[in-house]
Amino acid sequence: MFSIPQIVFVNDITRLPKITLAEICTDLNLDSSGSAYELAQRVWEFLRQNMGSDAILSKSKDKLLAGQVSVTWFRFDDLSDAKGLITRNCGFNPFEQVKVPPKETLTTAPCLIAGSIGNSENEYYLRFMYKNGVRKEFYGTEMNVVPISEITTVYVNEELGIIEVRSDSKKADKVASALARIIDKEITLEPVTAPFLLSIGEIADALNGELIDTISKPELILDNFGDDQAKAVGSILTALNNYFVAKDITVFDECLRKAEELFDEQTLAVPFTALILAGMEKIGLGGERELRGLPLYDSFDPFLDHQSGFVRFKCPEEGIEKTYTIRVGLKSKSIYFNTPATESVIKFVRDKFILT
Repeated sequence: MFSIPQIVFVNDITRLPKITLAEICTDLNLDSSGSAYELAQRVWEFLRQNMGSDAILSKSKDKLLAGQVSVTWFRFDDLSDAKGLITRNCGFNPFEQVKVPPKETLTTAPCLIAGSIGNSENEYYLRFMYKNGVRKEFYGTEMNVVPISEITTVYVNEELGIIEVRSDSKKADKVASALARIIDKEITLEPVTAPFLLSIGEIADALNGELIDTISKPELILDNFGDDQAKAVGSILTALNNYFVAKDITVFDECLRKAEELFDEQTLAVPFTALILAGMEKIGLGGERELRGLPLYDSFDPFLDHQSGFVRFKCPEEGIEKTYTIRVGLKSKSIYFNTPATESVIKFVRDKFILT
């Protein structure tokens, strides 16, 4: 049975953090200076020329299939014996053989090319490959079309009945469906959505983290809110600023009266904070500190439909507490690790957020 280092490809090496690549080069007695790309080239060339040397990657195995990655979860009613079904139905044993299709046969339909065991009998990793576009290369009067391939990791936990697709959320459904077809359980495939029905603040709390940024849309859309009404809202804000400078309440009162004449009954029934937001398509609030408790965020929050948010949290790894930042996509039902992740931090998020 393969282990993780045995199902690693060149794209996995190039995505490793530079510090990890430098450590691998040092362990291999290779030059550890230069750019991350140069380090990756040295490591991959060594592995390619020295068959069986992938054992040197074991020290970094928690990082090989993780990194800066988008993660989407799916649930199956029954994943028992999925590993056996995979080896029987896909035409080869991916846990003992790597089978990369020829370039000319690669399509947008994901195909299984390899797999490895995890930390227990009930968990394992699968690698899927698919065509993700084409690139044109020109040489004189010739033009060649070269397929762009993508290799995606799927973590499977039979005991929990979930799979974890580490891919662009837009492609995750297709990869999950490819696995479902192999194990003949397509009908029971269901995206994990319940945790994403929580508010962005509740998600931050689930990870004992801080909400440091959000991208949102106004929750209230007014059909009759036109340019005149928008200008009236702007004039009120300007008049409020001027009042604190000149302390002339009559000017502010006159501005409110003129604005009221432009507002219809529907608009007058809406809180003024919602009116401020109504003319905006997208609102971004954030920085490097906890948003909740800040006056501006707390006043806007009840009137916002959050699309995504950035959560910063701490995760213990090898006895050291490390800080990670993720982007939670409430609409895409996915999580993106802005900070390069390890298997242990992905498990931390999975256990705290998805499986609670």
